[in-house]
Amino acid sequence: MASIRARRGKLFVDFRYMNMRCRETTNLTDTPANRKKLAKIIEKMEAEITLGIFDYAAYFPKSERAQELTALADRAEACISRNPTFEQFADIWYEEKKIE
Repeated sequence: MASIRARRGKLFVDFRYMNMRCRETTNLTDTPANRKKLAKIIEKMEAEITLGIFDYAAYFPKSERAQELTALADRAEACISRNPTFEQFADIWYEEKKIE
């Protein structure tokens, strides 16, 4: 369940995605109208998360976590799929070999 909070007069969203706590600031000021508007966006966002079609970068394009969570989502999809694409397999293999 996502929540709307305010910090320094701006609203931010606090939610969980892929078992990670995510907090993203918006440019909306803390007013009742903006809280209502953000609540509708969060409702749609939670529905997409439940359906498995949530695109983090679409909702938070300027976020530093967007690229990281998109890569995790791709990796999870490749692991679940019995036949990942060659690109997905190569990306996972390369990331695992970086440590070595």
